[in-house]
Amino acid sequence: MRTTVKLLGTGLLLLAATACGAGQSGAGAPAASSSETSASPSLSPVSSSPAAPPPPSQTVGRPTQGIAPGDDVIAETQVDARGVPEGYPRSLFRATDGRTLILQAEEGGCRRISARVGDQTAQQVVVLMTVTAPQKGQMCPDYIKETRIPLALAAPLGSRTVVLRQG
Repeated sequence: MRTTVKLLGTGLLLLAATACGAGQSGAGAPAASSSETSASPSLSPVSSSPAAPPPPSQTVGRPTQGIAPGDDVIAETQVDARGVPEGYPRSLFRATDGRTLILQAEEGGCRRISARVGDQTAQQVVVLMTVTAPQKGQMCPDYIKETRIPLALAAPLGSRTVVLRQG
Protein backbone atom coordinates (compact mmCIF):
# COMPACT_ATOMS: atom_id res chain seq x y z
CA MET A 1 0.00 0.00 0.00
CA ARG A 2 2.84 2.42 0.90
CA THR A 3 4.73 1.79 -2.31
CA THR A 4 1.57 2.31 -4.34
CA VAL A 5 1.01 5.71 -2.71
CA LYS A 6 4.66 6.67 -3.25
CA LEU A 7 4.56 5.62 -6.91
CA LEU A 8 1.30 7.47 -7.46
CA GLY A 9 2.72 10.63 -5.79
CA THR A 10 5.92 10.44 -7.84
CA GLY A 11 3.90 10.00 -11.03
CA LEU A 12 1.77 13.03 -10.25
CA LEU A 13 4.87 15.08 -9.49
CA LEU A 14 6.47 14.10 -12.81
CA LEU A 15 3.24 14.83 -14.66
CA ALA A 16 3.03 18.29 -13.10
CA ALA A 17 6.69 19.02 -13.89
CA THR A 18 6.33 18.02 -17.54
CA ALA A 19 3.10 20.00 -17.88
CA CYS A 20 4.84 23.12 -16.51
CA GLY A 21 7.80 22.62 -18.85
CA ALA A 22 5.55 22.14 -21.89
CA GLY A 23 3.91 25.52 -21.31
CA GLN A 24 7.30 27.29 -21.60
CA SER A 25 8.23 26.05 -25.09
CA GLY A 26 8.18 29.50 -26.71
CA ALA A 27 7.24 33.11 -26.19
CA GLY A 28 3.49 32.99 -26.65
CA ALA A 29 3.64 30.07 -29.11
CA PRO A 30 1.64 26.93 -28.41
CA ALA A 31 3.64 23.87 -27.40
CA ALA A 32 4.35 21.43 -30.22
CA SER A 33 3.05 17.88 -29.92
CA SER A 34 5.55 15.05 -29.54
CA SER A 35 4.90 13.78 -33.11
CA GLU A 36 5.64 17.24 -34.61
CA THR A 37 8.78 17.63 -32.53
CA SER A 38 10.29 14.29 -33.57
CA ALA A 39 9.41 14.74 -37.25
CA SER A 40 10.79 18.26 -37.67
CA PRO A 41 13.24 19.38 -34.99
CA SER A 42 13.90 22.69 -36.78
CA LEU A 43 10.46 24.10 -35.83
CA SER A 44 11.65 25.45 -32.49
CA PRO A 45 11.70 29.26 -32.49
CA VAL A 46 15.28 30.55 -32.66
CA SER A 47 16.10 34.24 -32.85
CA SER A 48 19.04 35.09 -35.10
CA SER A 49 19.28 38.72 -33.92
CA PRO A 50 20.08 39.63 -30.31
CA ALA A 51 17.47 41.38 -28.20
CA ALA A 52 17.56 45.16 -28.32
CA PRO A 53 19.22 46.73 -25.26
CA PRO A 54 16.95 48.59 -22.85
CA PRO A 55 16.71 52.35 -23.40
CA PRO A 56 19.13 54.50 -21.35
CA SER A 57 17.91 55.93 -18.08
CA GLN A 58 16.36 59.35 -18.27
CA THR A 59 17.35 60.19 -14.68
CA VAL A 60 19.07 63.55 -14.54
CA GLY A 61 20.70 65.15 -11.54
CA ARG A 62 22.19 63.82 -8.36
CA PRO A 63 22.12 60.11 -7.55
CA THR A 64 19.60 58.86 -5.02
CA GLN A 65 22.15 56.75 -3.14
CA GLY A 66 25.80 57.04 -2.32
CA ILE A 67 28.02 60.07 -2.77
CA ALA A 68 27.04 62.60 -5.41
CA PRO A 69 29.65 63.50 -8.03
CA GLY A 70 31.77 66.41 -6.80
CA ASP A 71 31.02 65.81 -3.11
CA ASP A 72 33.85 64.49 -1.01
CA VAL A 73 33.94 62.38 2.11
CA ILE A 74 35.12 64.03 5.29
CA ALA A 75 37.95 61.95 6.76
CA GLU A 76 37.25 60.03 9.98
CA THR A 77 40.18 61.86 11.58
CA GLN A 78 38.31 65.15 11.04
CA VAL A 79 35.13 63.85 12.76
CA ASP A 80 34.83 63.56 16.55
CA ALA A 81 31.89 61.20 17.23
CA ARG A 82 32.61 60.50 20.91
CA GLY A 83 29.57 62.58 21.92
CA VAL A 84 26.99 60.34 20.26
CA PRO A 85 25.86 56.85 21.26
CA GLU A 86 26.33 53.74 19.12
CA GLY A 87 23.86 53.61 16.24
CA TYR A 88 23.91 57.33 15.50
CA PRO A 89 24.97 58.32 11.98
CA ARG A 90 28.60 59.26 11.43
CA SER A 91 28.84 59.62 7.62
CA LEU A 92 29.54 63.19 6.57
CA PHE A 93 30.24 64.65 3.13
CA ARG A 94 31.27 68.10 2.00
CA ALA A 95 29.09 69.48 -0.82
CA THR A 96 30.64 71.06 -3.88
CA ASP A 97 30.05 74.57 -2.54
CA GLY A 98 32.34 73.84 0.47
CA ARG A 99 29.93 75.53 2.88
CA THR A 100 27.45 72.67 3.23
CA LEU A 101 27.94 69.46 5.17
CA ILE A 102 25.72 66.53 4.31
CA LEU A 103 24.89 64.02 7.03
CA GLN A 104 23.99 60.67 5.49
CA ALA A 105 21.87 58.36 7.63
CA GLU A 106 19.32 55.57 7.49
CA GLU A 107 15.77 56.07 8.70
CA GLY A 108 13.09 53.45 8.84
CA GLY A 109 9.83 52.53 10.42
CA CYS A 110 9.29 54.95 13.30
CA ARG A 111 12.98 55.96 13.59
CA ARG A 112 13.60 59.55 12.51
CA ILE A 113 16.84 61.54 12.42
CA SER A 114 17.27 65.30 12.59
CA ALA A 115 20.41 67.41 12.76
CA ARG A 116 21.38 71.06 12.99
CA VAL A 117 24.57 73.05 13.18
CA GLY A 118 25.49 74.26 16.66
CA ASP A 119 28.50 76.37 17.61
CA GLN A 120 31.04 77.18 14.91
CA THR A 121 34.54 78.30 15.85
CA ALA A 122 37.83 78.56 13.98
CA GLN A 123 38.75 75.05 15.27
CA GLN A 124 35.49 73.13 15.14
CA VAL A 125 31.91 72.85 13.96
CA VAL A 126 29.38 71.22 16.30
CA VAL A 127 26.57 69.17 14.74
CA LEU A 128 23.68 68.36 17.08
CA MET A 129 21.73 65.21 16.18
CA THR A 130 18.50 63.75 17.46
CA VAL A 131 17.35 60.22 16.78
CA THR A 132 13.76 59.48 17.74
CA ALA A 133 12.98 55.81 18.25
CA PRO A 134 9.56 54.18 18.55
CA GLN A 135 7.97 53.80 21.94
CA LYS A 136 8.02 50.32 23.42
CA GLY A 137 5.21 48.26 21.90
CA GLN A 138 4.53 50.74 19.07
CA MET A 139 3.84 49.16 15.67
CA CYS A 140 6.08 50.53 12.92
CA PRO A 141 6.33 49.79 9.19
CA ASP A 142 9.28 47.61 8.17
CA TYR A 143 11.47 49.63 5.80
CA ILE A 144 14.78 51.46 5.67
CA LYS A 145 15.56 54.50 3.54
CA GLU A 146 18.69 56.53 3.06
CA THR A 147 18.32 60.18 3.97
CA ARG A 148 20.65 63.13 3.50
CA ILE A 149 20.47 66.11 5.82
CA PRO A 150 22.15 69.28 4.51
CA LEU A 151 23.83 71.43 7.14
CA ALA A 152 24.74 75.00 6.12
CA LEU A 153 27.95 76.42 7.58
CA ALA A 154 28.82 80.10 8.11
CA ALA A 155 32.22 79.53 6.44
CA PRO A 156 33.82 76.67 4.50
CA LEU A 157 34.80 73.69 6.67
CA GLY A 158 38.46 73.69 5.70
CA SER A 159 40.51 71.78 8.29
CA ARG A 160 38.09 72.35 11.18
CA THR A 161 36.96 69.32 13.19
CA VAL A 162 33.30 68.27 13.04
CA VAL A 163 32.09 67.38 16.54
CA LEU A 164 28.96 65.21 16.64
CA ARG A 165 26.78 65.56 19.73
CA GLN A 166 23.38 64.44 20.90
CA GLY A 167 20.89 67.23 21.02
